Amino acid sequence: MKSDHEANKDLFQYWLMEMEDRLDELIEKLPKELQLNYSPDSLLRLESWILENYATVGDILKDSEKTMLDSLARYVGEVYRRKLKGKWKLYLDEPDNVFYELLVIVVETESVPPICPLTEVTASVDRRRGNYIYNLFQKKMKQMNKKLNEEKTRLQGR
Repeated sequence: MKSDHEANKDLFQYWLMEMEDRLDELIEKLPKELQLNYSPDSLLRLESWILENYATVGDILKDSEKTMLDSLARYVGEVYRRKLKGKWKLYLDEPDNVFYELLVIVVETESVPPICPLTEVTASVDRRRGNYIYNLFQKKMKQMNKKLNEEKTRLQGR
């Protein structure tokens, strides 16, 4: 019999395998005007839709919205993964980690902490700014570019 840890690893692999299908379903379901093309700007359009459809965090956390919330988090995560060349990770071996049992995007640059798309989506509903997710993305992009430029400068100085 599998341990909970092994079962969670298997579930994570399954979650990854169905990524494209879930994202295709989301894009098909949402209005075409959102132009969900995995660009940073599409995060603004998506957040606008989220705010129009969810007045409170409680609304988006309802059982009836679990699939939608998962799909929205997948989309946000994929924008990060594609643009920052990151990868999905599920922390299962570090119970003290703030991201324990949460799906995150990690990038190679250590100056960019793991990104939890699920919490970004729910926080955007709470803050109601309309550019919350986009601004976080831009901040991560600047952190990564700064670190890459520092590394390039260091290597040129050799």
